[in-house]
Amino acid sequence: MIDIKQSCPLIAKSQAESYTSFSYQDLTFNQDCFHIFAGLNAVDSKQNVALTFAALQRHDLNCARMGVFKPRTSPYSFQGLGKECLPYVFELAGKYGIKIIAMEVTHDQQIAQIHSALKSSGYATGVMLQIGTRNAQNFELLKAVGAQQEFPVLYKRGFGITLEESLLACEYIAHAGNQKIIFCLRGMKSQFASPHRNFVDFAHVPIIKRLTRLPVCIDPSHAIGNNDTDNHNIPDIFNVSAQGIIAGSNMLLVDIHPAPHTALVDAKQAVALSLLDWYLEDVRICRESYLRRLKICSRVNA
Repeated sequence: MIDIKQSCPLIAKSQAESYTSFSYQDLTFNQDCFHIFAGLNAVDSKQNVALTFAALQRHDLNCARMGVFKPRTSPYSFQGLGKECLPYVFELAGKYGIKIIAMEVTHDQQIAQIHSALKSSGYATGVMLQIGTRNAQNFELLKAVGAQQEFPVLYKRGFGITLEESLLACEYIAHAGNQKIIFCLRGMKSQFASPHRNFVDFAHVPIIKRLTRLPVCIDPSHAIGNNDTDNHNIPDIFNVSAQGIIAGSNMLLVDIHPAPHTALVDAKQAVALSLLDWYLEDVRICRESYLRRLKICSRVNA
């Protein structure tokens, strides 16, 4: 493992306290917080955006994910609706009280498009720029999201590179000027991952928190990639969410959809809105268990 204090001085644990925490849209992000970003992997219709935001509002959730620009392995796959859907996504976010939308960008021009649409909406919501795993070492894009100061950045670990290479990629963002970074674990591509889509790497949650000052997010949807269930009919996505949350993750990024079988991207991994009550109750149980673990630790080490 690299000497992170030497190679990544801006994100390493030795940096000044000002880098440990940041606020955006009246929400605080640090290594103690916990936020849920649930939503559409890819925006497919205005109706589904509205249904998703309405479901989040009913559960008092004010953050979401919405994929608009979608890099795909095949050139024939749906690439996302692009900038044309931004106006209604932002309008509906404002209507349903969504404060922040995590949204992937694949090119620096899309940052300007998001800014323009957001401004036209009267800043109805906020945006967290997401660097997807396929762009984990797109250094020009990393420098572009780092150079702008308006939006925080959610960096997804590269699925085929080492942890240290991903940390160095985050250092690119910080070095360009943007210290508002969240590190997301989303599984690693591996021949040993089957029957899951990727090999789940959520044991690295405490490692990232130990090495860096970055809040840590988990993405169980892309780690698992399906809706298979265990012997008790608990979906695997629920189980790995529990693993990451009880290990101390600060943010949960998860795919939900009003009708998963109709989703245009990764339909097999979306949690149906009909299961959202159960999923969120499970998430809350796990978060409470993590906080109880901290209390026990404090008592033992007192």
